[in-house]
Amino acid sequence: MITKNEQLRIPSTLMEIDHILGIFSAKGGVGKSVISVNLAKSLVSKGFKVGLVDGDIYGPSHPVLLNATDMHLKVTNQELLDPLEKDGLKFNSMGFISAEKMPVIWRGPMVSGAVMQLMAQTNWGKLDYLIVDTPPGTGDVQLTLLQKIALSAAIVVTTPQDIAVADTMKGIEMLKKLNLPILGLIENMSYFEPKDSKKRYYLYGKGGAKTLSKEYQLDLLGEVPQFEFEESNLTNQNMEISKILDLIASKVVKKLDSMSSKNKSLIPQVNK
Repeated sequence: MITKNEQLRIPSTLMEIDHILGIFSAKGGVGKSVISVNLAKSLVSKGFKVGLVDGDIYGPSHPVLLNATDMHLKVTNQELLDPLEKDGLKFNSMGFISAEKMPVIWRGPMVSGAVMQLMAQTNWGKLDYLIVDTPPGTGDVQLTLLQKIALSAAIVVTTPQDIAVADTMKGIEMLKKLNLPILGLIENMSYFEPKDSKKRYYLYGKGGAKTLSKEYQLDLLGEVPQFEFEESNLTNQNMEISKILDLIASKVVKKLDSMSSKNKSLIPQVNK
């Protein structure tokens, strides 16, 4: 991501964050938002200070996923947004800014600018982790994040089917070309296991993430089953899924802790 000769100006709002972790996939519909929300919640449950950015400007889903559609952002005296907070998790989303039924009809540069503003103009304070749920694709938004924000690493999310794997490869190639460390892969919707049953149904095929992990020599952090959503809370999950997400969170913590601090030491800490 950052080379010795590059200079990246870090907004003051991000300077107290130990790790900024991007959740990527070039494929839409793989469940990055659900993974991002639940990974953030798992980290909070481990006692960490965690923030969450909903970077999907066109389809922000965090307000619904977090049961926070009735919450409202506030602006501080410093013209910064105070992040919303629920159950110890700080978060921000375009869904709290745009009208619920109004589509965001913007060109790429405007979307990139909006994502940067959500991150840089939010008063995050001291955080151990800031999780950034990125939109699908390999365009302006992704390039802006990779080139202008000091991301610590990325996690790539896919589903098992061939078409998802093919698109996810493009996302991996983008991250590799921009030299952002990839912590590993998460396969979402790996299988469906009905309640009170041990039988697994592979609704979307089988083994897609394993194929990717072998081809790119990436760790497969976990295989997350299809969620059984309840109307009252889209992030409700059974104990087995909770255990899987908790294990993924533990792996993420260990991997980030073991990473060299080289990237941050090469970035001049300049307020702008």
